[in-house]
Amino acid sequence: MLKILASTDYPESAKGHAVWTLGFIGAEAKEHLYREINSDSAEVRAAVVGAIAKIAQEGTQEGAFNILINALNDPSEIVRCEAAAALGSLTYRSAIPSLVELLHHPDWETRKAAALALMKIGDGAALEPLQAALTEEEEAGVQAVMKLAISQIERQLEEEAWE
Repeated sequence: MLKILASTDYPESAKGHAVWTLGFIGAEAKEHLYREINSDSAEVRAAVVGAIAKIAQEGTQEGAFNILINALNDPSEIVRCEAAAALGSLTYRSAIPSLVELLHHPDWETRKAAALALMKIGDGAALEPLQAALTEEEEAGVQAVMKLAISQIERQLEEEAWE
């Protein structure tokens, strides 16, 4: 599957099926997946991040979470965004400091992915950094996502206060 992702000989549809298959392999292939996080191919690294997220979801694989957090610093936008999305979906609170750092990344897609992940995690600790990042943000699409994240977190905090 990983060879298909790294190759230019296969169409995007085949690569999509390979990514889908990796997601179902799960913990049984974790050692192979962990090795491939260092692949030269951004597509392979992004697919591996998705598969590792599935492993992290299946249990308390701290190594899987560490790989996802490290992937936030990948040179490729697609890998950073995939890692942010995975950590957000997993509501992994320990990722908040790393995601907050990404709110100031030069790449706007990365900033947007970080804001969405922080919104999904829904922790009040992200509120002030999001508000500060919003005052500096120039990209309209990222501003909108940051505003949404702020309002969602504020709403969630209000709901928790009523409970």
